[in-house]
Amino acid sequence: MAGFGVNVTLIEPAGYSTDWSGSSAKHATALPAYDETREQALASRKARFTRGPGDPTATRQAILTLVDSENPPLRLFLGETPLGIATADYDSRLAAWREWQPVAAAAPG
Repeated sequence: MAGFGVNVTLIEPAGYSTDWSGSSAKHATALPAYDETREQALASRKARFTRGPGDPTATRQAILTLVDSENPPLRLFLGETPLGIATADYDSRLAAWREWQPVAAAAPG
């Protein structure tokens, strides 16, 4: 879109205080076979989101700043949590790619 003078930014926000998993959500009956997995997922989520939920007012200002930018980024993380998640994910990917690079190099493309 840049060739047409249109900038595009993917906004990737942290969590916000909403009711998405509360009374407005429909929950299936929990199966005991998945109790351990469910507990691990909840613990993982708590470890990733150590700060409180996002502030819509601050988010509005961040988006307005982005819109007014002459050179906006392709992606913009909002809040501090997403960058940490992405960094850990990419570090893990890079480690796996480096480990398997000899196999990959044997199949040049």
